[in-house]
Amino acid sequence: MKNLLIPSLFLLNFWSAFGQCDPHFDPPKSSRPTSYVMDVQYDLPTKSVKSTGQVIFKNNSPVPVTELQFYMYLNSFKNMGSTFLKGSGGNIFDQNIGSRGADTWGWIRVDDIAEQNGANLTQSMRYIQLDDGNAEDQSVLSVTLQRPVQPGETAVFDLKFSAKLPKLIARAGWSKDDYALWVHWFPQLGVWEESPAGDWRWNCHQFFRTTEFFGDFGTYEVTITAPDKLVIGASGCMVSEEKLANNLVRRRYLAEDVIDFAWVAYPGFLVFEDKWQHVNIRLLIPPEHAMHSYRFITAVKQSLEYMTAHVGPYPFSSITMADPPFHGLRSGMMEYPTFITLGSFYGWPKGIRSVESLAVHEFVHQYFMMMLASNEKEEAWLDEGFVTYYEDRIIDHFYGKKTGYIDFLGYKMGNQELSRNEYTGMKNQKEDYADKPGWTFDGRHKGIVYSKTATMLQTLQAVYGDKAMDELMRTYFERWKFKHPRGKDFFEVANEWAAKYPSNPFGTNLDWLFKGVIQGTDVCDYAVSEIFNLENYSPHGLFDDGKGNFIFKKGEPTGDFTNSVTLHRLGELIYPVEVEIRFEDGSVKMENWDGQLRTKIFSYQTKSKIESVHIDPQQKITLDIDLNNNSISVKPKDSVLWKFTLKAVFWMQNLMQTVSFLV
Repeated sequence: MKNLLIPSLFLLNFWSAFGQCDPHFDPPKSSRPTSYVMDVQYDLPTKSVKSTGQVIFKNNSPVPVTELQFYMYLNSFKNMGSTFLKGSGGNIFDQNIGSRGADTWGWIRVDDIAEQNGANLTQSMRYIQLDDGNAEDQSVLSVTLQRPVQPGETAVFDLKFSAKLPKLIARAGWSKDDYALWVHWFPQLGVWEESPAGDWRWNCHQFFRTTEFFGDFGTYEVTITAPDKLVIGASGCMVSEEKLANNLVRRRYLAEDVIDFAWVAYPGFLVFEDKWQHVNIRLLIPPEHAMHSYRFITAVKQSLEYMTAHVGPYPFSSITMADPPFHGLRSGMMEYPTFITLGSFYGWPKGIRSVESLAVHEFVHQYFMMMLASNEKEEAWLDEGFVTYYEDRIIDHFYGKKTGYIDFLGYKMGNQELSRNEYTGMKNQKEDYADKPGWTFDGRHKGIVYSKTATMLQTLQAVYGDKAMDELMRTYFERWKFKHPRGKDFFEVANEWAAKYPSNPFGTNLDWLFKGVIQGTDVCDYAVSEIFNLENYSPHGLFDDGKGNFIFKKGEPTGDFTNSVTLHRLGELIYPVEVEIRFEDGSVKMENWDGQLRTKIFSYQTKSKIESVHIDPQQKITLDIDLNNNSISVKPKDSVLWKFTLKAVFWMQNLMQTVSFLV
């Protein structure tokens, strides 16, 4: 009860602070090629919906469109034959899917589709499997049009559909106590776009376990009729609410210039509301997690402040967060337009900021997944890698570079450090490359897609400076927001930007970096091999006097030394680096090594021995997979060893005390 007192007061204060949510943009932010009107009837006992409405498609291309392609994601949870579940052997995400009963599966079905005031198209529907040829997969639906949609034309289609949620497997689903998350739940058009080869086609891939999502911009008008006991959160703004008979309520939501629409329903949510400038913040959280409400809301406010200052403004008037109850945790930790899901536990320590980092990460998706809307299926690194980079920046900015993620019981770690370690700590940093479609990964891609990409951006920031890096990201964001950029578009912006800094050691063209780090499996690893100190002597030994005789000379130290350091480039990536060489007399030499050769030796004649060598002493090149071999000291500092020894003993002591308490 003590833990709930402060959140309860906080809740009352927030209610009074909450303002009007306005979803409208004038003029529109995007070209709005796809829009939806849905009138949804929610049947709570069966966790199913029926909907009537319209799909509006505007052909912005120069060619006619002869078919529509819809994502039908919920059919991935219809049976074990779907591409998402096939090959799992009945076990997926630590669940025994094979033992599920009939009511735990999900599905979606188009009941009727017709051209408005025209032909009925229901008989032309067919499921297609263009990615893997799995005839059992029903995650993409094709509808052949009787009359093509001509260039510049807008077509309206009347659509009726039914859908049922599965018991939670991944993301969408229900769990006990009437908790349900409705995401990727309606027939959604793919993206009609020009391919890299120059032809126009639908980008509408099947649903794979290692892919996320890709949708087009438009408007959503969604009316949900549901039991009034449910607390509902959704994308966009709730613009009207009407009480009905039989304990039902009808709520109407609007969202503009977004790529998807998601909603959650649960009778157990507490509602916390606040505001940052023009943005209404709404948090739905179960009572047992309410002690974290301030942490979540603070993290989103910090994200709004930081992203606005360093990337660009957040134009939407709302952001809704839903922290699922523990039994619904599989639906958490995801991003949807103006709506994110979180994940927390009762009593989670404040010094471990996974609560904050998660909220920051999912919010920052609003920039890269939503406003830029790069293709998460084909180029996930453009979203997840960039989001991880800004998650690191935001957390470490507000909570400390060395303490951002953990500052607990004497242990400290920054968020950026955590991300870098996730990449450098891989058993094989060369096992894959980032720039490939998500369905071609084997599931172990987070260290490459998220963390290697983020670490590359960290390196650019360190080398070019904070101000220059902000210039790059602002330019990219402003040029490509609401336009679906591809990797080549970011590379183009980055090379234009680099050309403004001709004196930078990375050069005016960064193709070498992107080809190695994003499009290849190259790694960076510089190492100091040895320090050599030779004391010089005056002539010593037998010497020929020119007359056939030998003269012995006893040499003495001259007071100077012949010194050298040997460096190696162990990885494929070639970076120019600084090398700091310290001498026993306190003097320091700074050398620049272009890294072109595999081995580099610096030699000196000095009055003092070399004491230590450090490659990249400011640790700008965070992509270097092993910073431990970047330096050597003739006299190791025992204090460092003792620091880690004492910390290990401290944690072991705490672990043993905990075990003894539990036993």
